[in-house]
Amino acid sequence: MAKEANFSYLINLVNPYLPDAEDTSKEETVRLIIKQASNNQYLPMPASSTLNKYAADGISRAASKKLLKFIDKETSSLEEYFSKIGADQLTLIANKLKRDGISPDVYRGKVPALLAKLFTEEFEKVASRKNRRKQKIPTKSEDEDIFTKTVSDETFATVFRQVNASEMDAVKNSNAIHAFILKPEPFPFNYEKLRQLVESNITNYAVARGVKRNDVMGLRAARLLRNYTQSGIPNNLLGELLNYVFLEHIEHAFKLYTRAEVYKSSRIIDNEGVYLKDNDTRIQLVFGASQLNDSLQDAIDNVLKELKDFQNNQSNELVVARDMIDRSILEAQLGDEKSNEIINLIVPNDDEVDEIPSYGIFLGYQLKTDKDLVDCSAKVAKMRCLETVEKDMNNAIKQLNQAIKNYHLQKSSFYVYMLPFTKASEDGNKMMQELIGE
Repeated sequence: MAKEANFSYLINLVNPYLPDAEDTSKEETVRLIIKQASNNQYLPMPASSTLNKYAADGISRAASKKLLKFIDKETSSLEEYFSKIGADQLTLIANKLKRDGISPDVYRGKVPALLAKLFTEEFEKVASRKNRRKQKIPTKSEDEDIFTKTVSDETFATVFRQVNASEMDAVKNSNAIHAFILKPEPFPFNYEKLRQLVESNITNYAVARGVKRNDVMGLRAARLLRNYTQSGIPNNLLGELLNYVFLEHIEHAFKLYTRAEVYKSSRIIDNEGVYLKDNDTRIQLVFGASQLNDSLQDAIDNVLKELKDFQNNQSNELVVARDMIDRSILEAQLGDEKSNEIINLIVPNDDEVDEIPSYGIFLGYQLKTDKDLVDCSAKVAKMRCLETVEKDMNNAIKQLNQAIKNYHLQKSSFYVYMLPFTKASEDGNKMMQELIGE
């Protein structure tokens, strides 16, 4: 009986034979296939746990759709890659494909092209598969879809340059850390484009789900945020707002509510915002936290302490994500029926929802370097800035890994965004005062 050439079968087929594999693990094989199929453009690479899940259960719909964006069928990078497998090993693969009934007339010379075709067809099949979970997501309300992007991010690429992206080894779930720098890159930074992005999103950040945007426009949004900053709760409104921008733009994690928008009802919540993310095969509740601090190390220490504090976990019991949702906020914003739809969505069902809370973190810090950024050309200053930010990210990964272990948060997902400022705290406060007043 012929076997189906699904993703798990194909991974097992090529597992021992890939030319540049560092080991024979299935995780390494999946990583190399994703890397080669995307021409090294699939970033960040999924976490080890996710790669192993792909090997065992098949690649996800979201990952397949992402890969297809990079695949050029005319000049297949996969075919070229498979052609580097040794002749004897290609013969073994051909024999197995014949035995399993995948291709009865295949021979050694045809294996690279056939493997590339089988992998591409599998990505296409999985990508076009109906997403069953979509049936459970609430349909459109009278005004808008509950799970649509709210951020205005058309100018994102003109404001930020991504210096690098990586992962944190301590985290055993999907995770990513991104280091950005403002454009233009030379120091000291010019904030004009950032200021425009923030200004265009003040209302988006402040308006609640279920509330018409026009009802909280301009001066009303500014007044709401001004009252919020005077409440004594926040000290980094810019950090909170940028965390919202990055989570919606980079992660497609859509806000349910932020801390600022509910202040008008005198509700105080412990975390900066709650977001909903479709993480390949699971839905995640992502809780926001941010810091603007002149010391990167202090920013990391403070934000991790914030995460631990708002879990309010004084016992040895595991914190469950849905228990951290303030249902009264959803009910006030959306009414009983719609809020119940959301609650029903985030109650675990068939392992489709991560019960462990995930975290979105923004780290704004002061750029510090012993390199001369003044008495040099703009090109050299730019290069030195980029080198410093990359070094900062590597240091941040080490600190985050240790802190995540210390606080026993390895089961959570983390999505981290770093951005250097000329003077972090001073610049952040000044910008928000200019935009919303004192």
